[in-house]
Amino acid sequence: MTEAPRHHSENCDDRIRESELIALAASANFSLPDHVLIAPGDDMALVRIPGDRVLLAVDQVVAGRHFTPNTSLDLIARKAVARNVSDVAAMAGRPIATLACVTLPRAMSASSASELLASVRKYASAFGCPLIGGDTSVHLDLAGPLTLSITILAVPHSTGVAITRGGARTSDLLIVSGNFGGSLQGDGLGRHLTFAPRIAEADDLAIRLGPDLHAMIDISDGLGVDAARVIVESSKRCGRLLQARLDGAKIPCHEGVLILDALRDGEDYELFAAISPNAVVPLGWTVIGEVIDCPQGDQRAVVVICDDCEIDVTAFGWTHLGDGNTQGKNGGSQ
Repeated sequence: MTEAPRHHSENCDDRIRESELIALAASANFSLPDHVLIAPGDDMALVRIPGDRVLLAVDQVVAGRHFTPNTSLDLIARKAVARNVSDVAAMAGRPIATLACVTLPRAMSASSASELLASVRKYASAFGCPLIGGDTSVHLDLAGPLTLSITILAVPHSTGVAITRGGARTSDLLIVSGNFGGSLQGDGLGRHLTFAPRIAEADDLAIRLGPDLHAMIDISDGLGVDAARVIVESSKRCGRLLQARLDGAKIPCHEGVLILDALRDGEDYELFAAISPNAVVPLGWTVIGEVIDCPQGDQRAVVVICDDCEIDVTAFGWTHLGDGNTQGKNGGSQ
């Protein structure tokens, strides 16, 4: 990892000027794809989308919450874009375009601000969702943190179906797209900055399974709590309580990661899906459990079986409300 760029202004000639940032954004208009009809530089952008439906999402990264001071501007931009693309993957959609809204630290230099913008544009293009507009502001408070918010536009899968969290059914198999745990290194860096959104895997799964793909979510806050979101939403839709029963021995973990940590570390950005028990599980996906009708009197949404013990992992994960990991693990940059 190269040394992180300095975020403070070293002389008065390197002050941030909004007009210059707007001009920098517009300077790449020539490279935008044909579906961008009005590019950055006007009051609004205009894009052409197939069909008559659009998926929309927004997510942000905040200094001190989602990344540490030693994180390069390039990786900050990458994470901000990639986590939105991961939401598109969770619904088996296809990303179309992005908008970026950033509030810069008062002491950040113009060159650093330009570097951040260039990186956002680079990764948005790489993930197939070119940057088409946004807004820039600067904190008045010297302590105000760098905050980068990305809005993403996408279209549903070519099958016409947007996969939601709420379609799981009794007897469904529960499958995941990769390994879990250890996304955060001790220095604040790690896979939470470099993960690959599972767009291709989601697209392939939707094509192969068709109506046998019932529900899906990307694991951003922890396998336990995100699996619970699928079960809770699915229970509402089917009108009865469901439960996910996971086999701890089958959950794929990154090397050196304990199973209970893998369930709550968060920011893995792997996909978790509920599929028909009769479906053929594609190569690259792992069956880790099943959906059952919740036993009478049992309120647990997600149970993991480890060494013949049942552990309620419904709340194993990350919370964004300031109190960190719900099970007491230090979440650091997440």
